[in-house]
This record gives sequence, C-alpha cells and structure tokens, in this order.
Amino acid sequence: MEDVKRAALYVRYSTHNQDDNYSVAIQLERTKLLCASKGWIILDEFIDPAYSGSNMERPALQEMLSRLDEFDVVVVYRLDRLSRSQRDTMTLIQDYFLKSNVDFVSVSETLDTTTPFGMAMIGILAVFAELERATITERLQGGIDKRVEAGYRLICGNHMPTGYKKGKDEEGNNILLIDDLQAKKVQRIFDLYEQYHSITKIQAILKEEGFSGRRFTTIRQILSNRLYIGEVQRRDKYYPGIHESIISAEQFDRVQVLLARHPKGANAGKAKESLFSSLITCGCCGEIYMTYSYKVKNKIKGDYYVRSYLCRARRFPSEYEEKCTSQIVKNNTLESLFIKELDGLLEERQTKTISVKKRSNFDTALKKIDDKINRLIDLYEDGELDKETLNTRLEKRKKEKEELLAKKTLEEQEQALNIEISDIKKYLLTYDKMDFIEKRALVEKVLKNITISPTEILFEWNF
Repeated sequence: MEDVKRAALYVRYSTHNQDDNYSVAIQLERTKLLCASKGWIILDEFIDPAYSGSNMERPALQEMLSRLDEFDVVVVYRLDRLSRSQRDTMTLIQDYFLKSNVDFVSVSETLDTTTPFGMAMIGILAVFAELERATITERLQGGIDKRVEAGYRLICGNHMPTGYKKGKDEEGNNILLIDDLQAKKVQRIFDLYEQYHSITKIQAILKEEGFSGRRFTTIRQILSNRLYIGEVQRRDKYYPGIHESIISAEQFDRVQVLLARHPKGANAGKAKESLFSSLITCGCCGEIYMTYSYKVKNKIKGDYYVRSYLCRARRFPSEYEEKCTSQIVKNNTLESLFIKELDGLLEERQTKTISVKKRSNFDTALKKIDDKINRLIDLYEDGELDKETLNTRLEKRKKEKEELLAKKTLEEQEQALNIEISDIKKYLLTYDKMDFIEKRALVEKVLKNITISPTEILFEWNF
C-alpha cells in the first residue's frame, strides 16, 4: 500500500463558458477519485476560474506555490490544466514541485513524477500542450485579420473610442455606432486645432464649453486617429471600415500637415514664445535662425526684454568654419514687416479666392507606368528581352514611379493648406487683439518660410 500523502488539487478553466469536460465539477470529481483510490488526504483545493494557461499569473496557482511545504503531491485532471506552455510546465515541475519534494500527478495522462517514464512523458505532453495553444492562437489571429479586413474594428470590453458607442449588426457582430454628443466633441477638437494649432488651447476651450476634460496625449491621439475618417487598423495596415466616419478625409489630411509641424516631445503643445520659430532660414549659409532675448533697463518705461532672431552660425561661431554675417532682426520689426507684406499680398488679390491648383492626374500617370512595367515583363517572358535589359528598364520605371508618388504627396499637402482670402483678411482685422497662440496659428497657415540675408528679408507664402 502506498504511503499516505497530503494532496493539493489544482483546477483551471479558461473562460466562463466552460466546456462540460473541463468544468470545475468534473475536474474535482476525477482528482478526488484518484486520491481516494490511493488513500491520499486532500488538504486543499486551488481553483483558477477564467484564467489562461499561457502564463503563471494566476492567483490560485501562486497561492498553491507559496504553500508547497504543506503538501506531498499536486494533482490535476489534465496536464494542460496546469499550463499550456512547455517552459512553464517544466518550470513548475522541476523548479517548484521537485525542489520542494512534492510529486505531480495528472489523472488523464496517468503521469507520476516519481518514475523516470513519468518525467519523460510529461516533457513530451508539455510540447503538445504548447503546440495546441500555438495552433489556437494562429487560428484566432487569422480570424482577427479577416474581420478587420472586412471593415470591423476590434471591440474588447466596454471601452469605446471617443465619438462612438457599441452596437450590433444584423448578424450579431459588434460594431461602432455614432455617439452624437461625443462625436460633436471630436469634430470640435479637429475644428479648434485647425484654428489654433494648439492642443492646450483646445483643452481650455473644451473646458469652457462644458465638455469633459481630456489629457493632452488623448487629444493628440484623436487628431491622428484614422478611425474618424472611417478606417480600421490592424498592425501597420489600414482598411475601409463599415462604421460611419465623423471627420472628412480632407479635414483629416489638413490636420496631419499641421501636426507634422508640432512633433511629439517634451515641449509638445506648449506655446512657443517666438512667433516665427522654425520658419526662418539664413540666406547666407542656409542655417536656421534662432531666437534670443536680452534685458533692457529703462528708468522711464521700466526694465523690459527685447526678443530678436539671428542665424545659428552667428550665434555659435565656434561650431562653424566661419562666423555668419547675416543680419539680426528684432521680433517686433519682423512682425510688422510680416503684417505689411501679407496685407499687400491680400490687396493684390482683393476680389479673388485662393484657388486650389488644378490637380494633376497622378493616378493616370501611375497606371501608365504600371502598364509599361507589365509590357516589359511580357517581353521578357516571350524571350524578346534579356534579363539585364529588363532590370535596367525596370529600374528606370521604378524611379519614375517614385518621383510621381513624391509629387503627388507634395501636391496633396499643398492642397490641404488651401485657405480663403476672406478668412485671412478677417484674422488681420483682429490681429492686435489676438493672443500669442492665435497669432502663431495665422503665421503657420499663411507662411511657408522667411529667408533673411544681410540686405533683404523675403517671405515665401503657402498660397
């Protein structure tokens, strides 16, 4: 007769919708019968409901491991109830059970770690348990890929993206439905960013208008989320979604151009003190212009600071082969000149609207290149073209295609920044009453670059 052992029963199932073959009742019944047949005493039962076997982060399992000195044997119904990972299975058996002089027994596989054959079989079965898990995961991922490609967004739990709520289609699938109140908030965020180019300004206005607060990073994520133009994402690819869009593709593209000017970083969203920061280039050496300020003491006006712009190669001459001699310009001087130049430009186009340039038919041109590539391949397959000639001509067509795609992207960005003259005129009429953020937004809308040289200042506009 075997020695009387103190047994711990371990039970696990993966979901609340248990299969009858793996229910708690079945697992306990089978493990208790084994203990009764061997005369073992059951000291405790450890049950992990709705926990995956892919890792060891399970409360009941961890409690059992912390109390191994109380038991002589751990009993499970099946090996995969302990774990579906080969590494975790062998870790539990070798590093926990055997080191604590605790045997391990699986009822279904009739495995017993007290025998060499039992140890060998456990290693083999653990491999198959992990293989089964990998197969299930692969099937699941494949199903998810097909679902997203069909336009469905993955919906987990009750957390919904701002602007949407959970719904069901005719087949019972989870879908996104418009949440009217939150959708207005999303639209407002996009409109405000186009107006002010500042997330901190958006936060302040949303608070004034009674919308619930949003963190800086959350608003930025909303502004860059293609979900709002009706697309769904899987890994790095986007697919047309079946849900209704909240933002137009045209507005989304305009906002992306503006966001690109304010990359994420420690100072993201903070108003820059310099109105023309990052928009000035030196006409002498091509370096960027930077801002600096100095204090002026005045007994009548009081002490005040003067802000100016100067070429970086002039500010830090030791970092360059020679010191740049391009002129230094005060912020007030450059701002006055900016207003004068912009106002003069608007006068020239008083009765006009900044028109969108006629769009080039890039799609037709790209299709022609693809047709040429296909013809080259046909000639090669028919033996009328050797491989070296084919590769040379294909490389040429490839460069043509890359150049066209670059031009297409550039044109789309330019069109995204299209502005009406009347809107700019409206901003200029209230310019003196604007705060810094509003002025900076106007500058970024209309100004592409300023080139400063020793004798002149040239403005390059976005229209």
